[in-house]
Amino acid sequence: MSSLLRHNQDAAAVPALASIPSPQTTDYDWVLVSGFIVILTQVGFAFIGAGSVRYKNSQSVVIKVFLGLFLTVLIWWLFGYGFSFGDDFQTKFLGGTKLAGAKWEATAYGNDYTNFVFRASGAAVGTAILAGAAAERMTFLGWSIFSVLYSGFIYAGLTHWTLAAGWLSTLGFKDFSGAGVVFFAAGVAGLILTILLKPRQARFDNGATLDFNRHSPLYIGFGSLLVLAGWLFYNGGVVNQGAKTQYTQGLVAVNTLIAGATGGFFSFVIRHFQYGTSNLAALSRGVICGLVAVSAAADDMKPWTAFLYGAIAALIYSFLAKVMPAAHIDDPAEVVSVYFGSGFIGIVLSALFDTKAGAFYGFGAKLLGKQFLGLLIIFAWVAFFTLIILLAFKGFGILRIDAETENVGIDKALCLGEAIVFANQVDEVPLVQQTELGNLRSSQLGSGLRSGFR
Repeated sequence: MSSLLRHNQDAAAVPALASIPSPQTTDYDWVLVSGFIVILTQVGFAFIGAGSVRYKNSQSVVIKVFLGLFLTVLIWWLFGYGFSFGDDFQTKFLGGTKLAGAKWEATAYGNDYTNFVFRASGAAVGTAILAGAAAERMTFLGWSIFSVLYSGFIYAGLTHWTLAAGWLSTLGFKDFSGAGVVFFAAGVAGLILTILLKPRQARFDNGATLDFNRHSPLYIGFGSLLVLAGWLFYNGGVVNQGAKTQYTQGLVAVNTLIAGATGGFFSFVIRHFQYGTSNLAALSRGVICGLVAVSAAADDMKPWTAFLYGAIAALIYSFLAKVMPAAHIDDPAEVVSVYFGSGFIGIVLSALFDTKAGAFYGFGAKLLGKQFLGLLIIFAWVAFFTLIILLAFKGFGILRIDAETENVGIDKALCLGEAIVFANQVDEVPLVQQTELGNLRSSQLGSGLRSGFR
Protein backbone atom coordinates (compact mmCIF):
# COMPACT_ATOMS: atom_id res chain seq x y z
CA MET A 1 0.00 0.00 0.00
CA SER A 2 2.85 2.38 0.77
CA SER A 3 4.09 2.06 -2.79
CA LEU A 4 0.76 3.46 -4.04
CA LEU A 5 1.19 6.57 -1.91
CA ARG A 6 4.94 7.18 -2.33
CA HIS A 7 6.14 9.60 -5.02
CA ASN A 8 9.76 8.83 -5.83
CA GLN A 9 11.67 12.03 -6.59
CA ASP A 10 15.25 13.10 -7.10
CA ALA A 11 16.03 12.57 -3.47
CA ALA A 12 15.10 8.89 -3.66
CA ALA A 13 17.66 6.24 -2.82
CA VAL A 14 20.36 5.95 -5.46
CA PRO A 15 20.73 2.46 -7.00
CA ALA A 16 24.02 0.61 -7.18
CA LEU A 17 26.49 2.27 -9.53
CA ALA A 18 26.60 -0.72 -11.86
CA SER A 19 22.85 -0.52 -12.52
CA ILE A 20 22.51 3.24 -12.95
CA PRO A 21 21.20 4.11 -16.43
CA SER A 22 22.26 7.21 -18.27
CA PRO A 23 20.29 10.33 -17.28
CA GLN A 24 17.45 11.14 -19.64
CA THR A 25 17.71 14.04 -22.08
CA THR A 26 13.93 14.35 -22.23
CA ASP A 27 12.41 17.82 -22.04
CA TYR A 28 9.60 16.92 -19.65
CA ASP A 29 8.05 20.38 -19.71
CA TRP A 30 7.60 20.06 -23.48
CA VAL A 31 6.13 16.56 -23.20
CA LEU A 32 3.73 17.61 -20.44
CA VAL A 33 2.45 20.63 -22.35
CA SER A 34 2.07 18.49 -25.46
CA GLY A 35 -0.05 16.05 -23.45
CA PHE A 36 -2.30 18.89 -22.27
CA ILE A 37 -2.91 20.04 -25.85
CA VAL A 38 -3.49 16.52 -27.17
CA ILE A 39 -6.33 16.23 -24.64
CA LEU A 40 -7.97 19.19 -26.37
CA THR A 41 -8.17 17.22 -29.62
CA GLN A 42 -11.08 15.44 -27.94
CA VAL A 43 -13.12 18.56 -28.66
CA GLY A 44 -12.19 18.21 -32.33
CA PHE A 45 -13.16 14.54 -32.44
CA ALA A 46 -16.43 15.36 -30.69
CA PHE A 47 -17.20 18.00 -33.33
CA ILE A 48 -16.34 15.57 -36.13
CA GLY A 49 -18.50 12.81 -34.70
CA ALA A 50 -21.45 15.07 -33.95
CA GLY A 51 -21.35 16.62 -37.41
CA SER A 52 -21.14 13.24 -39.14
CA VAL A 53 -24.41 11.84 -37.83
CA ARG A 54 -28.06 12.80 -38.01
CA TYR A 55 -29.08 15.62 -35.71
CA LYS A 56 -31.20 13.38 -33.49
CA ASN A 57 -28.06 11.48 -32.39
CA SER A 58 -25.43 14.22 -32.29
CA GLN A 59 -25.41 14.65 -28.52
CA SER A 60 -24.95 10.92 -27.98
CA VAL A 61 -21.74 10.92 -30.05
CA VAL A 62 -20.25 13.68 -27.89
CA ILE A 63 -21.18 11.69 -24.80
CA LYS A 64 -19.38 8.65 -26.23
CA VAL A 65 -16.26 10.70 -26.98
CA PHE A 66 -16.11 12.18 -23.48
CA LEU A 67 -16.96 8.86 -21.79
CA GLY A 68 -14.16 7.26 -23.79
CA LEU A 69 -11.72 9.96 -22.67
CA PHE A 70 -12.51 9.68 -18.97
CA LEU A 71 -12.63 5.88 -18.94
CA THR A 72 -9.35 5.69 -20.88
CA VAL A 73 -7.61 7.93 -18.35
CA LEU A 74 -8.88 5.82 -15.45
CA ILE A 75 -8.07 2.43 -16.96
CA TRP A 76 -4.65 3.68 -18.03
CA TRP A 77 -3.92 4.79 -14.49
CA LEU A 78 -5.00 1.39 -13.15
CA PHE A 79 -3.65 -0.97 -15.82
CA GLY A 80 -2.91 0.51 -19.25
CA TYR A 81 0.20 2.48 -18.35
CA GLY A 82 1.69 -0.47 -16.50
CA PHE A 83 0.87 -2.86 -19.35
CA SER A 84 2.47 -0.41 -21.80
CA PHE A 85 5.50 0.94 -19.96
CA GLY A 86 5.95 -1.31 -16.95
CA ASP A 87 8.72 -3.88 -16.61
CA ASP A 88 7.95 -6.91 -18.80
CA PHE A 89 10.61 -9.10 -17.12
CA GLN A 90 12.40 -9.51 -20.47
CA THR A 91 9.38 -11.03 -22.22
CA LYS A 92 8.89 -7.90 -24.37
CA PHE A 93 5.19 -8.79 -24.53
CA LEU A 94 3.33 -6.92 -21.78
CA GLY A 95 4.38 -4.85 -18.79
CA GLY A 96 3.49 -6.02 -15.30
CA THR A 97 4.62 -3.23 -12.98
CA LYS A 98 3.63 0.42 -12.38
CA LEU A 99 -0.04 -0.56 -12.06
CA ALA A 100 -2.32 2.01 -10.39
CA GLY A 101 0.59 4.41 -9.96
CA ALA A 102 2.70 1.97 -7.95
CA LYS A 103 6.41 2.84 -7.97
CA TRP A 104 6.02 5.69 -10.45
CA GLU A 105 9.11 7.85 -10.45
CA ALA A 106 10.08 11.40 -11.30
CA THR A 107 13.88 11.37 -11.37
CA ALA A 108 16.73 12.25 -13.69
CA TYR A 109 16.27 8.80 -15.23
CA GLY A 110 12.59 9.05 -16.11
CA ASN A 111 9.29 10.71 -15.24
CA ASP A 112 6.30 8.40 -15.15
CA TYR A 113 3.90 11.19 -14.26
CA THR A 114 4.64 13.27 -17.32
CA ASN A 115 4.85 10.20 -19.54
CA PHE A 116 1.45 9.05 -18.28
CA VAL A 117 -0.21 12.35 -19.20
CA PHE A 118 1.16 12.28 -22.74
CA ARG A 119 0.62 8.58 -23.40
CA ALA A 120 -2.86 8.43 -21.84
CA SER A 121 -3.92 11.40 -23.96
CA GLY A 122 -2.67 9.52 -27.03
CA ALA A 123 -4.59 6.41 -26.00
CA ALA A 124 -7.74 8.51 -25.69
CA VAL A 125 -7.32 9.59 -29.31
CA GLY A 126 -7.82 6.00 -30.44
CA THR A 127 -10.92 5.71 -28.27
CA ALA A 128 -12.34 8.97 -29.64
CA ILE A 129 -11.92 7.68 -33.19
CA LEU A 130 -13.91 4.56 -32.35
CA ALA A 131 -16.74 6.66 -30.95
CA GLY A 132 -17.43 7.59 -34.58
CA ALA A 133 -17.67 3.92 -35.56
CA ALA A 134 -20.13 3.31 -32.71
CA ALA A 135 -22.26 6.32 -33.64
CA GLU A 136 -26.06 6.08 -33.83
CA ARG A 137 -26.21 2.36 -32.99
CA MET A 138 -24.22 1.22 -29.94
CA THR A 139 -25.53 1.29 -26.38
CA PHE A 140 -23.81 3.46 -23.79
CA LEU A 141 -23.14 0.42 -21.59
CA GLY A 142 -21.58 -1.54 -24.42
CA TRP A 143 -19.51 1.46 -25.48
CA SER A 144 -18.23 2.09 -21.96
CA ILE A 145 -17.06 -1.50 -21.46
CA PHE A 146 -15.51 -1.63 -24.92
CA SER A 147 -13.63 1.64 -24.31
CA VAL A 148 -12.08 0.20 -21.17
CA LEU A 149 -11.08 -3.09 -22.79
CA TYR A 150 -9.79 -1.53 -25.99
CA SER A 151 -7.66 1.21 -24.44
CA GLY A 152 -6.62 -0.70 -21.32
CA PHE A 153 -5.66 -3.98 -22.96
CA ILE A 154 -5.83 -4.15 -26.78
CA TYR A 155 -4.14 -0.80 -27.40
CA ALA A 156 -1.88 -1.06 -24.35
CA GLY A 157 -0.45 -4.31 -25.68
CA LEU A 158 0.33 -2.74 -29.04
CA THR A 159 1.95 0.21 -27.30
CA HIS A 160 4.30 -2.05 -25.36
CA TRP A 161 5.23 -4.01 -28.47
CA THR A 162 6.20 -0.89 -30.41
CA LEU A 163 6.36 2.48 -28.69
CA ALA A 164 7.89 0.93 -25.55
CA ALA A 165 10.53 -1.10 -27.45
CA GLY A 166 8.72 -4.42 -27.17
CA TRP A 167 9.04 -7.50 -29.36
CA LEU A 168 7.52 -6.00 -32.54
CA SER A 169 9.94 -3.09 -32.62
CA THR A 170 12.76 -5.53 -31.87
CA LEU A 171 11.83 -7.34 -35.09
CA GLY A 172 12.43 -4.08 -36.93
CA PHE A 173 8.89 -2.69 -37.31
CA LYS A 174 8.99 1.12 -37.44
CA ASP A 175 6.19 3.46 -36.44
CA PHE A 176 7.11 6.98 -35.36
CA SER A 177 4.00 8.08 -33.46
CA GLY A 178 1.28 5.55 -34.17
CA ALA A 179 0.18 5.36 -37.81
CA GLY A 180 -0.01 1.62 -37.24
CA VAL A 181 -0.54 1.02 -33.53
CA VAL A 182 -2.93 3.96 -32.96
CA PHE A 183 -4.69 4.78 -36.22
CA PHE A 184 -4.54 1.63 -38.33
CA ALA A 185 -5.50 -0.32 -35.20
CA ALA A 186 -8.46 2.00 -34.61
CA GLY A 187 -9.45 1.53 -38.24
CA VAL A 188 -9.39 -2.27 -37.83
CA ALA A 189 -11.47 -2.11 -34.65
CA GLY A 190 -13.81 0.37 -36.35
CA LEU A 191 -14.29 -2.00 -39.28
CA ILE A 192 -15.21 -4.92 -37.01
CA LEU A 193 -17.43 -2.66 -34.90
CA THR A 194 -19.42 -1.15 -37.75
CA ILE A 195 -19.90 -4.54 -39.44
CA LEU A 196 -21.20 -6.22 -36.28
CA LEU A 197 -23.43 -3.26 -35.43
CA LYS A 198 -24.94 -3.56 -38.92
CA PRO A 199 -26.30 -0.58 -40.90
CA ARG A 200 -28.73 1.91 -39.47
CA GLN A 201 -32.36 1.03 -40.09
CA ALA A 202 -33.32 1.43 -43.77
CA ARG A 203 -29.84 2.77 -44.59
CA PHE A 204 -29.49 0.60 -47.70
CA ASP A 205 -33.11 -0.39 -48.27
CA ASN A 206 -34.41 0.04 -51.80
CA GLY A 207 -36.81 2.95 -52.03
CA ALA A 208 -36.00 4.24 -48.53
CA THR A 209 -36.94 7.88 -48.05
CA LEU A 210 -35.05 8.52 -44.80
CA ASP A 211 -32.33 11.16 -44.90
CA PHE A 212 -28.95 9.82 -43.75
CA ASN A 213 -26.88 12.87 -44.70
CA ARG A 214 -24.50 14.24 -42.09
CA HIS A 215 -26.26 17.08 -40.32
CA SER A 216 -23.36 19.55 -40.00
CA PRO A 217 -20.33 19.63 -42.31
CA LEU A 218 -19.41 22.81 -40.41
CA TYR A 219 -18.82 20.78 -37.25
CA ILE A 220 -16.62 18.38 -39.21
CA GLY A 221 -14.60 21.31 -40.56
CA PHE A 222 -14.16 22.99 -37.19
CA GLY A 223 -13.28 19.69 -35.55
CA SER A 224 -10.69 18.80 -38.17
CA LEU A 225 -8.92 22.13 -37.69
CA LEU A 226 -8.76 21.53 -33.92
CA VAL A 227 -7.39 18.03 -34.53
CA LEU A 228 -4.76 19.42 -36.92
CA ALA A 229 -3.54 21.85 -34.26
CA GLY A 230 -3.44 19.14 -31.62
CA TRP A 231 -1.68 16.71 -33.96
CA LEU A 232 1.27 19.06 -34.23
CA PHE A 233 1.74 18.65 -30.48
CA TYR A 234 1.06 14.92 -30.63
CA ASN A 235 3.78 14.26 -33.20
CA GLY A 236 5.92 16.97 -31.66
CA GLY A 237 5.62 15.46 -28.20
CA VAL A 238 7.02 12.17 -29.46
CA VAL A 239 10.23 14.14 -30.09
CA ASN A 240 10.60 14.24 -26.34
CA GLN A 241 13.91 16.09 -26.26
CA GLY A 242 12.03 19.22 -27.30
CA ALA A 243 14.27 22.21 -27.91
CA LYS A 244 17.34 20.03 -27.38
CA THR A 245 16.75 18.57 -30.85
CA GLN A 246 15.53 21.60 -32.75
CA TYR A 247 16.14 20.12 -36.18
CA THR A 248 14.04 17.01 -35.58
CA GLN A 249 11.38 18.99 -33.75
CA GLY A 250 11.06 21.42 -36.64
CA LEU A 251 11.21 18.70 -39.29
CA VAL A 252 8.37 16.75 -37.65
CA ALA A 253 6.22 19.88 -37.47
CA VAL A 254 6.88 20.79 -41.12
CA ASN A 255 6.17 17.27 -42.37
CA THR A 256 2.99 17.06 -40.29
CA LEU A 257 1.68 20.35 -41.67
CA ILE A 258 2.56 19.57 -45.28
CA ALA A 259 0.98 16.11 -45.20
CA GLY A 260 -2.20 17.42 -43.60
CA ALA A 261 -2.53 20.30 -46.03
CA THR A 262 -1.86 18.05 -49.02
CA GLY A 263 -4.35 15.45 -47.89
CA GLY A 264 -7.07 18.04 -47.46
CA PHE A 265 -6.45 19.71 -50.81
CA PHE A 266 -6.28 16.51 -52.84
CA SER A 267 -9.36 15.03 -51.17
CA PHE A 268 -11.26 18.20 -52.00
CA VAL A 269 -10.15 18.14 -55.65
CA ILE A 270 -10.83 14.42 -56.08
CA ARG A 271 -14.34 14.76 -54.65
CA HIS A 272 -14.99 17.65 -57.02
CA PHE A 273 -14.04 15.52 -60.02
CA GLN A 274 -16.06 12.58 -58.69
CA TYR A 275 -19.31 14.41 -58.04
CA GLY A 276 -18.87 17.98 -59.27
CA THR A 277 -19.30 19.40 -55.76
CA SER A 278 -17.22 21.44 -53.33
CA ASN A 279 -17.33 19.19 -50.29
CA LEU A 280 -16.27 20.52 -46.89
CA ALA A 281 -16.41 17.06 -45.29
CA ALA A 282 -14.00 15.63 -47.88
CA LEU A 283 -11.66 18.60 -47.42
CA SER A 284 -11.70 18.13 -43.65
CA ARG A 285 -11.33 14.37 -43.60
CA GLY A 286 -8.52 14.58 -46.13
CA VAL A 287 -6.52 16.69 -43.69
CA ILE A 288 -6.72 13.91 -41.12
CA CYS A 289 -5.80 11.28 -43.71
CA GLY A 290 -2.56 13.12 -44.38
CA LEU A 291 -1.85 13.45 -40.65
CA VAL A 292 -2.42 9.73 -40.08
CA ALA A 293 -0.14 8.68 -42.93
CA VAL A 294 2.75 10.98 -42.03
CA SER A 295 2.72 9.75 -38.43
CA ALA A 296 4.48 6.59 -39.62
CA ALA A 297 7.82 8.35 -40.11
CA ALA A 298 7.53 12.12 -39.68
CA ASP A 299 11.02 12.27 -38.19
CA ASP A 300 12.73 10.34 -41.01
CA MET A 301 11.43 11.84 -44.25
CA LYS A 302 11.96 14.83 -46.49
CA PRO A 303 9.19 17.44 -46.78
CA TRP A 304 8.54 16.47 -50.40
CA THR A 305 7.88 12.95 -49.16
CA ALA A 306 5.30 14.31 -46.72
CA PHE A 307 3.55 15.86 -49.71
CA LEU A 308 3.51 12.46 -51.39
CA TYR A 309 2.14 10.80 -48.25
CA GLY A 310 -0.73 13.29 -48.11
CA ALA A 311 -1.60 12.92 -51.79
CA ILE A 312 -1.62 9.10 -51.73
CA ALA A 313 -3.59 9.04 -48.47
CA ALA A 314 -6.20 11.29 -50.12
CA LEU A 315 -6.48 8.87 -53.05
CA ILE A 316 -6.93 5.88 -50.73
CA TYR A 317 -9.53 7.75 -48.69
CA SER A 318 -11.51 8.82 -51.77
CA PHE A 319 -11.54 5.24 -53.03
CA LEU A 320 -12.65 3.71 -49.73
CA ALA A 321 -15.26 6.42 -49.15
CA LYS A 322 -16.93 5.25 -52.36
CA VAL A 323 -16.43 1.51 -51.82
CA MET A 324 -17.75 1.30 -48.25
CA PRO A 325 -21.37 2.35 -48.99
CA ALA A 326 -21.32 0.25 -52.16
CA ALA A 327 -20.47 -2.75 -49.97
CA HIS A 328 -23.33 -1.79 -47.62
CA ILE A 329 -20.95 -1.08 -44.74
CA ASP A 330 -22.48 1.78 -42.77
CA ASP A 331 -19.73 3.98 -41.33
CA PRO A 332 -21.22 7.42 -40.54
CA ALA A 333 -17.93 9.05 -39.48
CA GLU A 334 -15.90 7.27 -42.19
CA VAL A 335 -13.54 5.81 -39.59
CA VAL A 336 -12.48 2.95 -41.84
CA SER A 337 -11.92 5.13 -44.90
CA VAL A 338 -9.83 7.66 -42.99
CA TYR A 339 -7.85 5.67 -40.43
CA PHE A 340 -7.63 2.12 -41.78
CA GLY A 341 -6.59 3.19 -45.26
CA SER A 342 -4.28 6.05 -44.28
CA GLY A 343 -2.61 4.15 -41.44
CA PHE A 344 -1.95 1.22 -43.76
CA ILE A 345 -0.48 3.31 -46.58
CA GLY A 346 1.61 5.39 -44.17
CA ILE A 347 3.34 2.31 -42.74
CA VAL A 348 3.93 0.87 -46.22
CA LEU A 349 5.32 4.12 -47.64
CA SER A 350 7.72 4.46 -44.72
CA ALA A 351 9.43 1.27 -45.92
CA LEU A 352 10.16 3.07 -49.17
CA PHE A 353 10.91 6.65 -48.15
CA ASP A 354 12.40 6.39 -44.67
CA THR A 355 15.73 8.21 -45.00
CA LYS A 356 17.46 5.79 -42.61
CA ALA A 357 16.03 2.46 -43.79
CA GLY A 358 13.87 2.96 -46.88
CA ALA A 359 14.27 1.14 -50.19
CA PHE A 360 14.50 4.38 -52.19
CA TYR A 361 17.54 5.39 -50.12
CA GLY A 362 19.47 2.23 -50.93
CA PHE A 363 18.56 0.08 -47.93
CA GLY A 364 16.73 -2.63 -49.84
CA ALA A 365 13.27 -4.09 -49.29
CA LYS A 366 13.91 -5.66 -45.89
CA LEU A 367 11.95 -2.96 -44.05
CA LEU A 368 8.99 -3.43 -46.41
CA GLY A 369 8.61 -7.04 -45.30
CA LYS A 370 8.86 -6.03 -41.65
CA GLN A 371 6.22 -3.33 -42.10
CA PHE A 372 3.79 -5.74 -43.77
CA LEU A 373 4.39 -8.28 -41.02
CA GLY A 374 3.74 -5.62 -38.40
CA LEU A 375 0.48 -4.57 -40.05
CA LEU A 376 -0.63 -8.20 -40.24
CA ILE A 377 0.12 -8.73 -36.54
CA ILE A 378 -1.70 -5.54 -35.56
CA PHE A 379 -4.70 -6.54 -37.67
CA ALA A 380 -4.85 -10.03 -36.15
CA TRP A 381 -4.46 -8.82 -32.54
CA VAL A 382 -7.06 -6.07 -32.80
CA ALA A 383 -9.55 -8.01 -34.93
CA PHE A 384 -9.45 -11.11 -32.74
CA PHE A 385 -10.08 -9.40 -29.41
CA THR A 386 -12.51 -6.85 -30.81
CA LEU A 387 -14.53 -9.64 -32.39
CA ILE A 388 -14.60 -11.69 -29.18
CA ILE A 389 -15.65 -8.70 -27.07
CA LEU A 390 -18.39 -7.53 -29.42
CA LEU A 391 -19.82 -11.01 -29.94
CA ALA A 392 -20.06 -11.31 -26.15
CA PHE A 393 -21.88 -7.96 -26.04
CA LYS A 394 -24.27 -9.20 -28.70
CA GLY A 395 -24.95 -12.34 -26.70
CA PHE A 396 -25.76 -10.29 -23.60
CA GLY A 397 -27.90 -7.86 -25.60
CA ILE A 398 -25.82 -4.76 -24.89
CA LEU A 399 -24.31 -4.18 -28.32
CA ARG A 400 -26.99 -2.29 -30.25
CA ILE A 401 -29.79 0.04 -29.19
CA ASP A 402 -33.38 -1.12 -29.69
CA ALA A 403 -35.42 -0.21 -32.75
CA GLU A 404 -37.64 2.29 -30.93
CA THR A 405 -34.68 4.23 -29.58
CA GLU A 406 -33.12 4.27 -33.04
CA ASN A 407 -36.32 5.60 -34.62
CA VAL A 408 -36.84 8.34 -32.04
CA GLY A 409 -33.16 9.20 -31.78
CA ILE A 410 -30.76 8.44 -28.93
CA ASP A 411 -30.77 12.06 -27.77
CA LYS A 412 -34.52 12.22 -27.20
CA ALA A 413 -34.84 8.66 -25.93
CA LEU A 414 -31.89 8.57 -23.53
CA CYS A 415 -30.36 12.04 -23.15
CA LEU A 416 -33.33 14.16 -22.00
CA GLY A 417 -33.68 15.91 -25.34
CA GLU A 418 -31.83 16.85 -28.48
CA ALA A 419 -28.45 18.56 -28.56
CA ILE A 420 -29.96 22.06 -28.85
CA VAL A 421 -33.39 22.38 -27.27
CA PHE A 422 -35.49 25.38 -28.30
CA ALA A 423 -37.83 25.06 -25.33
CA ASN A 424 -40.03 28.11 -26.04
CA GLN A 425 -39.94 28.08 -29.79
CA VAL A 426 -43.61 27.05 -30.22
CA ASP A 427 -44.93 29.36 -27.49
CA GLU A 428 -42.90 32.46 -28.35
CA VAL A 429 -45.23 33.79 -31.08
CA PRO A 430 -48.42 33.99 -28.98
CA LEU A 431 -46.42 35.28 -26.02
CA VAL A 432 -44.96 38.09 -28.12
CA GLN A 433 -48.41 38.94 -29.50
CA GLN A 434 -49.88 39.09 -26.00
CA THR A 435 -47.04 41.31 -24.83
CA GLU A 436 -47.47 43.70 -27.76
CA LEU A 437 -51.22 43.86 -27.19
CA GLY A 438 -50.70 44.62 -23.52
CA ASN A 439 -48.22 47.37 -24.36
CA LEU A 440 -50.65 48.85 -26.86
CA ARG A 441 -53.48 48.93 -24.32
CA SER A 442 -51.23 50.57 -21.75
CA SER A 443 -50.22 53.15 -24.29
CA GLN A 444 -53.85 53.89 -25.14
CA LEU A 445 -54.81 54.30 -21.49
CA GLY A 446 -51.95 56.63 -20.84
CA SER A 447 -52.65 58.76 -23.90
CA GLY A 448 -56.39 59.34 -23.61
CA LEU A 449 -56.17 62.99 -24.77
CA ARG A 450 -54.06 62.16 -27.77
CA SER A 451 -55.70 62.55 -31.19
CA GLY A 452 -57.00 59.27 -32.53
CA PHE A 453 -57.48 57.70 -29.07
CA ARG A 454 -60.53 59.59 -27.82
